[in-house]
Amino acid sequence: MKKVFSLVVILFSIQSFAQSVIPCFTDELYVNAVRENPLLKIEEDRGNQIAREYASKFSLAKKGTVIYIPVVFHIIHKNSSENITQAQINDCIRVLNEDFRKKAGTNGGTSSDTKSVDAEMEFRLAQIDPNGNPTDGVNRINNATETNDGTDNTKKLSYWDSNKYFNIWVVNVINSSSAPAGSIILGYAQFPTSRNSRPTTDGIIVRADQVGNIGLGQTGQAGRTVTHEAGHWCGLYHPFQGGCVGGTSTNCSSQGDQVCDTPPVAVSTNGCPTNQNSCSNDVPNLPDNIKNYMDYADGTCMDMYTAGQSVRMKSLMSTYRANIYSTANISAAGINADGTYKPLTSAVIKAPVLIDFNEQVNRFEIENFMNPNTGWKANNQVGYNDNSSMRFNAYDNGANSILNTRDEFHTSNIDITNLTKPTLTFQIAHAKRVSGSSDQINMFVSNSFGRTEVLAKVFTVTDMETAPAKSDSAFVPKSTQWKKLSLDLTDYKTYNNFRVRFELQARRGNNTYIDNIQIGDFSNAINEANNTIKISINPNPTNGISNLVFTNVSKSNININLFDMTGKLVKNISNDTYSAGEHNIELNSAELAKGIYFIKVQQNEQTYTSKWMVN
Repeated sequence: MKKVFSLVVILFSIQSFAQSVIPCFTDELYVNAVRENPLLKIEEDRGNQIAREYASKFSLAKKGTVIYIPVVFHIIHKNSSENITQAQINDCIRVLNEDFRKKAGTNGGTSSDTKSVDAEMEFRLAQIDPNGNPTDGVNRINNATETNDGTDNTKKLSYWDSNKYFNIWVVNVINSSSAPAGSIILGYAQFPTSRNSRPTTDGIIVRADQVGNIGLGQTGQAGRTVTHEAGHWCGLYHPFQGGCVGGTSTNCSSQGDQVCDTPPVAVSTNGCPTNQNSCSNDVPNLPDNIKNYMDYADGTCMDMYTAGQSVRMKSLMSTYRANIYSTANISAAGINADGTYKPLTSAVIKAPVLIDFNEQVNRFEIENFMNPNTGWKANNQVGYNDNSSMRFNAYDNGANSILNTRDEFHTSNIDITNLTKPTLTFQIAHAKRVSGSSDQINMFVSNSFGRTEVLAKVFTVTDMETAPAKSDSAFVPKSTQWKKLSLDLTDYKTYNNFRVRFELQARRGNNTYIDNIQIGDFSNAINEANNTIKISINPNPTNGISNLVFTNVSKSNININLFDMTGKLVKNISNDTYSAGEHNIELNSAELAKGIYFIKVQQNEQTYTSKWMVN
């Protein structure tokens, strides 16, 4: 079979400038790969013969079983806008599944073309990584050179076994020496027939502005560059493959795109010319299927895979990628046979939890998407009750810093199911730069390692502000310039892998500090100012004996427990009735390892937690 690969250059507006755009560079790179390894062509021909035999035995009207494919996104970034959000990645998965499944209410679901079908494939972000650890299905790699020069070489930075995961690499710029200088390549894929000989590059690579239809995603493409490249990854050619060939019943399965229900197309489509008929030698003579996901029409125009394309994909997937959607493999990726996610094992860390950012505890992870040098960092100069806290150094960004940049840190996973009235509290210190500054903190919670999230609370600058505006120097809070904010977690009390993410939306304010994040029973927060029990531990820290002193307002039963940093009960210190007045209990650290512990004092439904440090 003779192939003619056409390089189609169109004009397209991206990021406020017009340049020549190559929507897909799969064909051109495949030609280069065959030149280097002619065996790839032999395997391709074998795969095409298998697909023809499969199609001849398969009724196009037959419904099969939906297959589920674990996906991992490798975000190669330079701490700029190409470090796209989890929400944008989730939106990409949404578009993929709507397109492949012809979901009602979507472009595909409302297609008027009778040849449009449900391709019976769905994609799921992996929940378990190759090492058996829970994951959100995203790897973020900071590499400024490679994100601006995306090639197959970039894939070496991060790769998961392509026999088990669908790898999607996301970069800022895709380059190739084969492309015209100055052109913009949106994406490219690797055909299934190449997987066995080139496993470590198998998958697709796309620009960050082609992922999903929100955030950085280009609305004109509607996220369908990934749908298009996923079609190649599953074995489809372009409808304009070879031009006006393969238009009769005798050659449609061996020429062109080798799919008989897609009319031949002379050249790739630009825009959405619904009446276009570029080839007149097909029998019968049909208009171009310009809305097909495998052409180059605008993403908002695309709305279909055909039955013939679905059969071809199933044939080549079952031949070259059968393991990736096998029951055993998707189970290992944390996915049930019906596509739902398996329940995760409860987090090792149990509430109550205190995170105070000193060097003895590391229960948080920082992800500065936009401000790598001035974003969130744990500091040891100032804090609420010691010299440590989390700081966002917005002052150094300058008065004309970019608005609405987003930088975040999030906690480790915590099992909060043992809490009766769960709440989260934290201390904050913030000053505006000028009166018009309006920073805010968006708080997201997750029970799936961040794969899905809920926006639980937005704290505005009014909530955050603890000191007068300061424009002449960096804000450093005094001991009196802190305040407590809280978040009711009642709606999330069933979360056994609770995680909270603090995202600062920067709007030209001065510095922000966060300290003493506590996750515990709600009664802790509402009773702090009017405790019926007063507690102190001295000395603290210690390497010997400390005294737990508490004052009981009235006679009551008090239960006192010692927990370690994971939330595991170390011992019950006391469970007895105490009269009104002051009481002293000796705490001996000799039998304990160095670290941070929590003393939990419970009186009826009220609980008070204090930190005890053993040196």
